[in-house]
Amino acid sequence: MNNFTVWFIIAVVVIGLLAMYVYEHFRYSPYSLLVDLGVIKEYVGDRHVDLADITLRRTFQDQSTTFDKRLSTYDFALRIAPILSTLKDGVTRIEFPLKKKDGRFPLKFKYIDDEVIIVESECEVPVGAKILTINGYPVDQIIEKYGKLFPTLDEYEQKYSFVDKLLYTYPVIIDANSVQLTYMMPDSYAQRVSYVKTTQKDIKYADPISVFSKGDDTFIKINTFSVEDKKQMKSVSEQLDEVARASSEGSRTFFDLRYADDGDDTVSTMILSYLIDEPKNLYPSMYRRYKDSIVLAEQIPISPSENRLKGDVYFLVDQSCFYTPQRTILFFIAENQIGQCIGNLPATSSTLYIDEFWRILPNTRIYVVMPTEKAEIDTQKWNDFLASAENDNSMDVETFKLTKEMLYSHEAYEKYVEQISKVLNEEASINSQF
Repeated sequence: MNNFTVWFIIAVVVIGLLAMYVYEHFRYSPYSLLVDLGVIKEYVGDRHVDLADITLRRTFQDQSTTFDKRLSTYDFALRIAPILSTLKDGVTRIEFPLKKKDGRFPLKFKYIDDEVIIVESECEVPVGAKILTINGYPVDQIIEKYGKLFPTLDEYEQKYSFVDKLLYTYPVIIDANSVQLTYMMPDSYAQRVSYVKTTQKDIKYADPISVFSKGDDTFIKINTFSVEDKKQMKSVSEQLDEVARASSEGSRTFFDLRYADDGDDTVSTMILSYLIDEPKNLYPSMYRRYKDSIVLAEQIPISPSENRLKGDVYFLVDQSCFYTPQRTILFFIAENQIGQCIGNLPATSSTLYIDEFWRILPNTRIYVVMPTEKAEIDTQKWNDFLASAENDNSMDVETFKLTKEMLYSHEAYEKYVEQISKVLNEEASINSQF
């Protein structure tokens, strides 16, 4: 190899490295961030179902903010959160794609009773532990800050969603390969400190649903509305088929929707197919945008399952049931008066935003997400449904209250099912004497 070839190779490498440095520096510059904000306003204005209204679209697109320094993707999302928050749809947000090499916590978290609890673990930190600090920062402060990455949700929903969907990626947010966790041991006031190494694996539930039975009572706990593959789909279908075939007119079936992971409408549709005798639309009415107007959209009806679920059907709910799959189920049973809800639901809109559209931003390479369709139910019917879930005296809401142990302990949930079944059978026995 002659000297010219050596120097040529060196020059190519140097120029390449310099180009990469300039590109990486440019993509997070104030100018690049402003360009990405412009793309957001353009695409949300063109695609968001509510912004078919020209006045609303102009109001949204007239908003702005300033960038006077380079920002990380997360800080950029926080800076523009006030702009997106004006949409109030529960969907519009920024999504952050993960690379295979990005380090995640080998843990799964849930937010319950204002605490961050570990429900799945593949490290020395045990399930049931309560997180106190991360790298010395109180976890409450972290949640308060980054909950705003879900700008169109209310305060509780922001905190819940961040813990549920993004907290496991916190090492990516702070660019760390290992993180110090201070936590409280389960069923104890003892505190521990662990240095947790990140993993490239997402910690997920093994099965979307878990089935618990006691006598004529069956509890179907929805772990997640996300189905990863055909194997999981088959598992859900087989378990629901088995429950339906074993049911009778004297059966009680409880679908526990509380604290389930988000997903699409696959699991929701499967569940509802066991509750109907004839094809029915998933939503009372569905609308989509067509240019500068909103039009009624056609739906493909849900086909009933071959095995109809017999007996009484109940849905266990609480304030954690605000994800789209959960609200889809609630809209359906409210519209068709199928089953009964047990639990306290906060007052929510009679409009549900659906069908997410994702658009990648040219510089930061993150995504802006927005709804292109929405479902609506009669407002009075929806308000009556919410009131009935809380005020129906046939079931004691407190009896069905979920505890944090039930989120990570199979045995705790089995014990819960046994207690509920016993209480209901005793009440039935007393009522039969009158």
